[in-house]
Amino acid sequence: MYRHMKLATVFAGLSLAAPAIFAATPAIGVAMSDGTILINDTQTPGNATVFDGAILQTRKDSSQVRLKDGAQVRLESESRGTLFRDHVDLQQGSARIWDYSANANGLSVRADADSSASVTMKGKVVEVAALTGNVHVFNANGMNVANLLPGRALDLLPQDAGASTPSTLTGCAVRQNGNVLLKDETSNVTAQLRGGNVRTGQRVQVTGSLVPNATPAGGATQVIQVTSVKAVGGSCTAAGAAAAGAAGAGAAGAGAAGAAGAAGATIGVSTAAIAGAGVAAATGIGLGAAAATGNLGGGAPSSTSPQPPTP
Repeated sequence: MYRHMKLATVFAGLSLAAPAIFAATPAIGVAMSDGTILINDTQTPGNATVFDGAILQTRKDSSQVRLKDGAQVRLESESRGTLFRDHVDLQQGSARIWDYSANANGLSVRADADSSASVTMKGKVVEVAALTGNVHVFNANGMNVANLLPGRALDLLPQDAGASTPSTLTGCAVRQNGNVLLKDETSNVTAQLRGGNVRTGQRVQVTGSLVPNATPAGGATQVIQVTSVKAVGGSCTAAGAAAAGAAGAGAAGAGAAGAAGAAGATIGVSTAAIAGAGVAAATGIGLGAAAATGNLGGGAPSSTSPQPPTP
């Protein structure tokens, strides 16, 4: 009898503790699917409440998650991710995000305000597409490595921390407050250039590497030590030159953490066109060529795509 009393006491204690455990993890939204989804490896048909830190996995059907603050994320078929209040850690497949963030292979993709984006994992490569609004990409150190306009896509291959592979940027070099800046045409990121005898007012292609622990000038998110410069021709108007500086300032404002983290950051991503970012071109394009960028035919989701909830 004493043994049975002990077991009853144990089970009673567990039943009392269970509500406290669930209460400690807040609900962040609701997952909806036409098929079966897995939440924390438990099969769930139809709709289900999603808690902070839940692992969501889809099979043949996608699943849409509406969050309490109005943000949305949709995991496409055969995808898996851990959901949090302000971001999803994507581990497999593809996700579409509205006013939300997604982390994948060490990159953070942010679709703020009225923006939306698609993030797809292709092995080590991360494909980022801006569907609506401007989308910003940051590396693991918080450095802004790409800014995508609506309807544009970019394949990124994060490199190991500490990698120092030279990268190439192309754009109009401008002088601003005594500093030479260049807005890269592929990544839309503005870099401060040092050395290399870069002539301002010209469209050039520069090769260089990130300067560690350097604080970039206003309007830039990274400092590049130039090793070679080549004039590539093409127009470089005063309006375009002014836009280079303005775009850099806008990028810094859009990701304050990225701009602040640029100082002292190590290379964490590199594309053929993003020096110091540590993102490499991923679709057969070699170093020195533009990273894979294409027009998606418009930024708005299709009529069959879930729309943000009406306030």
